[in-house]
Amino acid sequence: MNAPAGSGGAPRFGGRGRGYRGAGGGYRPYFFFKRNGRTIPACGRGTTGVSRGRGRGRGAPIPAPALNTQNPISSSFLRPHFYAAPEDSEQNVTSMAIDTPAACAGWRLYFYGESYDDNSELAGRLRILETHFNGATYDLLAIQQQGYFMVTANVLLQDEELRRQWPTLMEDMMYRPRRTLATLALAMHSSATLAALEASLSQQECTKKYYVPKVIKPRKVYARPMGFMEERPMNVVGKLEIDQLYCVRGIVTSIGPVDASVTWLAYRCGRCKQEQAIKQSGPYITRPYSCKREGCLAKAGFIEVRSSPFTRITPRQMIRLTESGLDIGSTTDIQTKPCLSIELRHDLVDTIYLGQEIVVTGILRVRPLQEQNAFDKYSAFGNQMEVYMKATTIVDGKTVKYKFLEEDIEAITTINSETDTFKILVHSLAPEVHGHEMAKAGVLLSLFGGSGSQEHDEEEINVLLVGDPGVGKSNIVDMCSKISQKGSIVQAKRGPFANTKKLTVNVKGRTNYIMECGELLAARNGHCSVDDIDRLTPQMESFMNILQAQTTSLTFPALFSTFFTPTSVIASANSMRGHYDQSKTLTENIRIAQHLLSEFHLVFVLLDKPNKDMDTSLSEHIKAVHAGSKKNTAIANRFELKSNSSMNMTIDGDGNEDEYDLSNKLKLKPEEEVDMNLLPITLMKKFIVYSRQQVKPLFVDSASEELKKFYMELREQSEGSQFSVSTGHLAGLIRLCQARARIDFSSEVTPLHVRDVVCIVKQSNNDMALGDYIDTNPTTAVMSKTSQRGNGTQANVRKFHQILQMRSGAVSRRIFEFDELKDMARRVGISCGVTNIVDILNIQGILLKKGPNMYEFMSD
Repeated sequence: MNAPAGSGGAPRFGGRGRGYRGAGGGYRPYFFFKRNGRTIPACGRGTTGVSRGRGRGRGAPIPAPALNTQNPISSSFLRPHFYAAPEDSEQNVTSMAIDTPAACAGWRLYFYGESYDDNSELAGRLRILETHFNGATYDLLAIQQQGYFMVTANVLLQDEELRRQWPTLMEDMMYRPRRTLATLALAMHSSATLAALEASLSQQECTKKYYVPKVIKPRKVYARPMGFMEERPMNVVGKLEIDQLYCVRGIVTSIGPVDASVTWLAYRCGRCKQEQAIKQSGPYITRPYSCKREGCLAKAGFIEVRSSPFTRITPRQMIRLTESGLDIGSTTDIQTKPCLSIELRHDLVDTIYLGQEIVVTGILRVRPLQEQNAFDKYSAFGNQMEVYMKATTIVDGKTVKYKFLEEDIEAITTINSETDTFKILVHSLAPEVHGHEMAKAGVLLSLFGGSGSQEHDEEEINVLLVGDPGVGKSNIVDMCSKISQKGSIVQAKRGPFANTKKLTVNVKGRTNYIMECGELLAARNGHCSVDDIDRLTPQMESFMNILQAQTTSLTFPALFSTFFTPTSVIASANSMRGHYDQSKTLTENIRIAQHLLSEFHLVFVLLDKPNKDMDTSLSEHIKAVHAGSKKNTAIANRFELKSNSSMNMTIDGDGNEDEYDLSNKLKLKPEEEVDMNLLPITLMKKFIVYSRQQVKPLFVDSASEELKKFYMELREQSEGSQFSVSTGHLAGLIRLCQARARIDFSSEVTPLHVRDVVCIVKQSNNDMALGDYIDTNPTTAVMSKTSQRGNGTQANVRKFHQILQMRSGAVSRRIFEFDELKDMARRVGISCGVTNIVDILNIQGILLKKGPNMYEFMSD
């Protein structure tokens, strides 16, 4: 028998109407929680305010505990399974009776807690949308089969009746996307259902000769919005934009496993046949405790209806997206860029791959406290609330062009209107590196890339920088990773083992495998800068596969995949002995195999040799840079806007290509030190991206003949050399010419572009052949070996004559200074007697003296 009120007796645990404060002193919480058939107070076990032991005597009341204002709900199982936002309050139901209104059969699939009203504003919008979907070019049967459809803002806004009936469509899509997408999907569901019904009535019956596919009744249809908002950066994602539509562009750097779970489960009452749907959450199946039909008192005997449209098995996948905007140019490490977790569901699962650039439109959500996934265990703040995006639409980045502001177009037009845009871009690339203009020109052509052909979109141009330490190779490579459209960098100076798992694909996790993107995959269709590639000896096979076959494979227990990696590599390498030994071959100076070296289209040797004029110019350049006279300000602020849609190039001389020297043309003259203003990193990146996006140059007949002539010359010169010229080099020459035309925004590759490329390729071949002197004549080769043993002058004259021929053909000029002749002699191992050799060639008429320390080489 229960104790009377105020007598000190306490009711048994779980009494719903007993134990109020003041009516016996017992503490009753403000709500209860049911779990596994038991009624549990909200404040948790052991703090209910009722004694469950015998320490105070039978039925003695316990004072009510003090409420925790910081954490009023202390039990972990009382946390909500899903974050409930204000917009979700109407849809936040755990169970519902399945009733189908006659006017809208799929109402309960999209609106759980509302009743259908034929006179409401929502019903009017549904009718207008059904009329729009039936009249527009939508394949309703295909939508009915695939379960989703693309809805474009431009198509919807063209319907005047829809705009009149729903004037706030764009605003509702931005700030109330869940309800707006549900309205669009419900209208399409009704149209697809009607189309499927008409098709089922008009189709023939299946026979032995004719097979007619069965028309499946559509389940839930999902709307995929496009064009409702512009792309926005990830670093401004805030908590004030929760449950709003958002659009970002980024590179897929991590892909989690795919898991499927039952989110809704339909049941049928065994007594009255009433169907109801129960929302499922957690590892256990939730079953109904009572029938939803009024008057039915059934408490058990419910049957699962797995074929019902209300029974949903939802696949789910989490990915990590790294931002790839045009304004991100100051960061070099991909891990320091803004990242955002994306949740994929339904048909979006397994539609992306590592290294892919995508544009995602979705709804910003907050990850629940207890919802843990594979990404949280690698974070030190795994228990914190995290903002993520629930994707609604995913589009490949190739099909969505970058958008530029008017200020960007004005600055790009100003750069293109200059007299020599090529020279400005060359000096703006790593301006702290003075000199080496030809090497920077080759790297710049790689950044612009080739436009490909009508059948293949090949843009890869690989460049290798070799030479002495301290000449600026690392600065050039680092700058390339910043201004490339999709750039990444590998710092081999940190050690080869630190970069072993950061190049291609890395797998983390014990049970739920997460694939992480390496630097080579992150630069897909872009550029991967590798500093000190010679230190990555264990990864040479990966580089070989990427440069040659453009593929890389992942071999892991229970996992195997092949990734297509069209990536351009810009690498640097140091010599093995500290300084470049000119008496040895190129392969003997670096730790790179010859077959890998042949995959680079351009190879430049940067030497730190004493030169009075160059050293004076370098010292003045360093003083100007540190004094602040050379600033990386926008070129649009200095020059006036000029409209020029054609290519701007100047022809030196009287059009004589034999006297044309690109290296002298690119050198900065003393009067240009103050007038030339360098371009900032962001502007250079936008210029390159705009050119790659807009310009697809084609060859004219005269340019094709010039390139063919040069390629045939290279084939003849490669006979007997260590580095052979194949058809792959021809493809590289075509891409280099296309890149040179892109710099000038020219839609055609002209002979002038081919001429610049020929000079750059000759310089590269000359650098590769300087230490690779091989006497191809068998008679003179034997005499040369015999003479070298006795230090004979005749062998040195022959070697000097051959290197002089190679140098003259590489730089396309015949006038040389005496210091240049001494440098060429030192490259072939002649350390003394250079003056005597020059006098001998002068007497033979091969070298003619044209002035003080000036000589002309007579090639004929």
